[in-house]
Amino acid sequence: LPAAYDNRPLTFEEFEKKIISQMKDLNIKNIDFEISFDKSDKISDDGFDDIDFLISTNVGEEKKSLSQVASGGEMSRFMLAFKSVIADIDKVSTLVFDEIDTGISGRTAQIVGEKLRDISKKHQILVITHLPQIAALADENFLIRKYVKDDSTYSNVLKLDDEGRIEEQARLIGGVNITDKTRSSAREMIKQAQNIKEK
Repeated sequence: LPAAYDNRPLTFEEFEKKIISQMKDLNIKNIDFEISFDKSDKISDDGFDDIDFLISTNVGEEKKSLSQVASGGEMSRFMLAFKSVIADIDKVSTLVFDEIDTGISGRTAQIVGEKLRDISKKHQILVITHLPQIAALADENFLIRKYVKDDSTYSNVLKLDDEGRIEEQARLIGGVNITDKTRSSAREMIKQAQNIKEK
């Protein structure tokens, strides 16, 4: 299994341990992960090995195929963990994460944002998020709005300037009623995120 640690391949066992460590950092504390591989009956374009990722996220549950049991948020965080491990050798230029903030908040959201930031050093990252901790760490923020016109649904994408970022950050923090206090909190969060990026 290739990866860019010490310029040598990772063993399956090393890869499993790194994924488990990353997932625990992403607040899936009871993660159990294993790579299952069997020999196929015949060689295909994908090779001779039949490989599956088995995962359990709750104590007492047996490991099952990731594709069958992971929720949207778990799958997104697994992909974030996966990309964190192999980011240095992955040739994919753009990564899209949707529902990356499902079921998380507080410190975990901050950790997710910082991991996304790390990956963004070598990849373009597009993240759809509703969490201010993650949005604050972005280089650019866009507001996506849906509207209905003539019985059809449209999406509008607006790039936010500095004041627009503060307003949307405040909306994420405080909800519908934006106050001077939520704007102040938004400015502080954006400033803290900038300090993290400069480090």
